[in-house]
Amino acid sequence: MRNTNTSCLSDSIIMSFGALLFVVFWFYPLYIFSFIISTLWYGDIAKHALAVVKSKKLDASQAPDSDPHSTSVSADRPEGFDGVAIGVGEQVYSILLLTIFFAEVTVIGYIPYLGKAMNFMLLSLMYAYYCFEYKWNFFAVSLNHRLDFFESNWAFFAGFGSPCVLPIFFFSPLTSYGVMAILYPLFVMTAAGTQEEQTIDELKSLHGGKLNRIPLFFVAKRLT
Repeated sequence: MRNTNTSCLSDSIIMSFGALLFVVFWFYPLYIFSFIISTLWYGDIAKHALAVVKSKKLDASQAPDSDPHSTSVSADRPEGFDGVAIGVGEQVYSILLLTIFFAEVTVIGYIPYLGKAMNFMLLSLMYAYYCFEYKWNFFAVSLNHRLDFFESNWAFFAGFGSPCVLPIFFFSPLTSYGVMAILYPLFVMTAAGTQEEQTIDELKSLHGGKLNRIPLFFVAKRLT
């Protein structure tokens, strides 16, 4: 009986050790690799989607619903080296800003009672910003303009990003990230083809323009 118990214990230890090796040396490296590849693919998907959007806008440049981002806003950035320097500076600033904002969202999630709801709304806003950032970068929208527009229309962006965040609250972390990896490029393409300013103007009649601007990035901008 003792030999049998010892043998079962040894088999259990060997199986546990083998499972640990599988997770450490195969599963997690593959997961990290797929995450990196997906991130690169998101940029390619956005680039091709926006190229299609831009070509359609060029064909209908005189249409009344053409995107104002592609003309008036992008004209504010200077040409040549100064424009490149401003673009790089804005990218670095944006990365720092969103990193600090994500840290805020994570900490807020631990607040009792209200933390989960606030975490859900802020994560929805963050994913919406990521989706539209590809478009804003493509059309050279200034960082100040995009932050002002985002904070002034937070309700629209919270609704836009919420489907990407819902899996977090219904699935395990690994499964939810997989589902989000599928949804995210679809929403990137949706953002690319969305005339957000026109859509928001049409929705303002529903709430009578009573939604005030919320300084979502106030702390992040101060720290950055």
